[in-house]
Amino acid sequence: NKGLIVLPHQNAPIMLRKIQQFAKYLIIICLSFPALLAAQSIGTLAGKITNAANNEVLVGVIISGEKGNFRTSDVEGRFSAKLAPGTYKLRFAYTGFKTKTISDVVIEAGKTTELNIVLEEAASNLTEVVVSANSARRETAASLLSIQKSNISVSDGISSEIIRKSPDNNVGEVLKRVTGTSVQDDKYVIVRGLNDRYNVATINGAVMPSTEPDRRTFSFDVVPSNMIDNVLINKTATPDMPGEFSGGIVQVTTKDIPFKNSFGIGMGLSYNTISTGKDFNIGYMGSMDFLGFDDGSRKFPSKFPSTNRWRVASRDQQIGYSRLMTNTYGDRYDGVAFPASNLQLNWAQKFNTENGATFGILASVTYRNSQTIQYTKRNQYNDITSTNNYLFDYNDSSYAFTSSVGGLLNLGYKKGKSKIVFKNLFNRVFENTNTLREGSNYNDLQYINKGQISVVMQKSIISSQLEGEHSVGAKNSKFKWNLNYTFTQKDQPDYKSLPFQKSLSQINDKSVLPTLALRNTYRFWSTLNEHTFGGKLDYNTQLNFLSPKAQFKAGSLAQYKTREFDARAFRYEQAGSVFNTALLSAKPEKVFSDAYMYNEGFYLNEITNNTDRYDANSMLTGSYAMLENKWNQLKMIWGVRVETFNYEVNTGNVSGTREVIKKDYLDILPSLNLIYSLDQKNNIRFSASRTVSRPDFREVANFSYFDFVRGAIIRGNSKLERSQNTNLDLRFETYPSAGEIFSVSAFFKHFQNPIEQQMSGESTFEYQVITFFNPAFAYTYGLELDLRKKLSFLGEGRFLENTVFSANAALMQSRVDLNEAGSWDVNRPMQGQSPYLLNFGLTYADPVTDFGGTILFNRIGHRIETVGKNDIPDVYENGRSILDFQLSKKVLRKLGEIKLNIGNILNAKQIFYNNVQGQQTKRAYNASTDRIQWSNVFGTTFGLSFNYNFGR
Repeated sequence: NKGLIVLPHQNAPIMLRKIQQFAKYLIIICLSFPALLAAQSIGTLAGKITNAANNEVLVGVIISGEKGNFRTSDVEGRFSAKLAPGTYKLRFAYTGFKTKTISDVVIEAGKTTELNIVLEEAASNLTEVVVSANSARRETAASLLSIQKSNISVSDGISSEIIRKSPDNNVGEVLKRVTGTSVQDDKYVIVRGLNDRYNVATINGAVMPSTEPDRRTFSFDVVPSNMIDNVLINKTATPDMPGEFSGGIVQVTTKDIPFKNSFGIGMGLSYNTISTGKDFNIGYMGSMDFLGFDDGSRKFPSKFPSTNRWRVASRDQQIGYSRLMTNTYGDRYDGVAFPASNLQLNWAQKFNTENGATFGILASVTYRNSQTIQYTKRNQYNDITSTNNYLFDYNDSSYAFTSSVGGLLNLGYKKGKSKIVFKNLFNRVFENTNTLREGSNYNDLQYINKGQISVVMQKSIISSQLEGEHSVGAKNSKFKWNLNYTFTQKDQPDYKSLPFQKSLSQINDKSVLPTLALRNTYRFWSTLNEHTFGGKLDYNTQLNFLSPKAQFKAGSLAQYKTREFDARAFRYEQAGSVFNTALLSAKPEKVFSDAYMYNEGFYLNEITNNTDRYDANSMLTGSYAMLENKWNQLKMIWGVRVETFNYEVNTGNVSGTREVIKKDYLDILPSLNLIYSLDQKNNIRFSASRTVSRPDFREVANFSYFDFVRGAIIRGNSKLERSQNTNLDLRFETYPSAGEIFSVSAFFKHFQNPIEQQMSGESTFEYQVITFFNPAFAYTYGLELDLRKKLSFLGEGRFLENTVFSANAALMQSRVDLNEAGSWDVNRPMQGQSPYLLNFGLTYADPVTDFGGTILFNRIGHRIETVGKNDIPDVYENGRSILDFQLSKKVLRKLGEIKLNIGNILNAKQIFYNNVQGQQTKRAYNASTDRIQWSNVFGTTFGLSFNYNFGR
């Protein structure tokens, strides 16, 4: 069978024979997709045709060869044709544009040749202009250059090809590579140093809701990298974009109707230097944790009474109810941390019908599992500046078990000038973290002995979109529509704390057993469900009556969102006046067993507050109109967007009554983008816009969440207002050749009523209360530099020709106007902003040897993690350098690829510190004067993966 791999049977190593058997099984799987094994006697030509002036697709372009016409471009500007192997000369003709002839188009049997075309507008007094003798390779490079140069706003992005060459597993990790972008916890994005709440996430054009209950942000780790086509961050506004951002709009586009048929499988393992093979004290593991779902053992008992019924029950009844709880305390898992693993399956299929229509299916399933250990040194201090006057001094060992399951299913139909696509994305992340704590609590004069804090998070997102695109009329005006629904869920089942302690004076006395500190026992369940319904319409046409001609675009959207949040909190207490104190020294696995729930033992007392639940809804509507004018070398994109937004939050307050919080906003948001083309490779851009940042439900609800690991309460603020933002950008960019860029940008942003987190006035050194507030105003400004350049300018040779150096950096400054007394640092920068960001990379890809390699370096500057208050200093996160490496080799006739990844090579410590010199100008970490609040180490990770694609 031509094209299949045959491995030798005789004298082959056992491992090689196993690989052969595995390959045969994969081939059998492939047989279920008959189109993948069709005759290899013909090849495929496919591509996309765009307008060089504005990067818009061109519909109805006539593609002809030496034997006549064979295709026209569809509603997406795409074309596809089956051709016999050989070398072709093709002609691309479109009314009002220069006809282009491309030579040396090579078609190979069983392969897809991708050819993207850029057409230039012809002068109005010319009937036809022919541009000839371009090779296919040069034309594809020219199309890439045009896409970069013709974007109508200041933007930076990363393609699926670059993502494939990095060690990144999800979009959160990918975004580290984008200019002016940093990422917190590998999932929360900060653009231009602005806190993640100033950014907006869209998937396939639909705005995504917040995935976190305690912050306004989108967790990008829920989107696996192999599912995406590209990621683009728009840093300036145009009227057709959502108005609620100031840092950036992170646009994630999943893969669409495929160019070619394929079936692929990928798998990988990774080893972490401080985790893999070490004792893994995860505490309790459910039977379905590996699949990303709780098996029900952590679920809140269905027969447990409501809060009101609990409060009127007798003590004997309450003891009986306490026995309904599953006892999952203690060390119930005996094993070591396994290597991290991942598995991906991808299927792409395209069907061409007899009536000229195309139907496409794209499906992907991803599974990941990791078992990691993290060591944390955690301190708290009893005064403002001392480095040794401790309130507590803890050593935490955190064991984290994470499983994620993701799926993507896109169904598309195209015929002529219409396209309809049904896009679906699902992701489930299950996180089980068990923290064991040892150390001294000097405030209580106690030594914590193997205190246990167990947190389980279950996050799900389901996104479905039905969208259409139609080209209508003689001018091929574009009409787009989108209907979307997103369900977001975050459950926290059985978050619990189990502290054992003994007196500091008895630390070395083994005859004295640690006893349970009942006041700090805690069990907590919460559920957050959010439904988002949306729709939008966009219309784009050319206005020929204007001189010169102009592109007009208008549209509207509506989005309705509902959220329900409910939590119940409990604490174990002694059941009666007579108490068996011996129970306080019981083993962790038995201390809260059913046998110890009795009148002289324990019972579970409910401490749920009136503020521990809320429901909310919001309605967003928006309409816009914009024009794109062009005068020779100058292009102007201008217009206005009008948005209305109202929300209602039904929450409780500390007085025990319910409180309804309502807000209504009307925002008029103009924007202007100017692009001056110095020549075909150089642009100067200017942008000015107004945008907003609105409070999230969580930020205004009165719910108080207690973080036992940190010892902090996070509480909403019902008086929070929206932030109104003014944005200015200036950028010079040059594109020496396809895939190369050098750009320098300057930006300035002003915020009226910015939204930040800070410690409230009721915070103490022992317990911090963190809330949200509006300073009067803030501003930030900075410079960005982006460089991507082949090393061939250094000399001749295959290595230099195939190696690309990339560098992007940002320098930023900000200032917050604090109009209230009691701030720790009145001249501080904005929360979450780093003064600098650095990304460097070297990428090597040799098409002859099929070897590739990537070295990536990332560093962020120090930034405020929590804003201080009164006599409590600000908490900063120190800058940390990250170095990653990847080596790849294509094998098995280029259908397979092996990748070796080394992540976090430097293994730099993550440090959070008090800047005790905060009222001065030096805020960067100084080991001799600043004091560490907590620090983490993560280890270095070594990964090996293999991918095989059955399609060409």
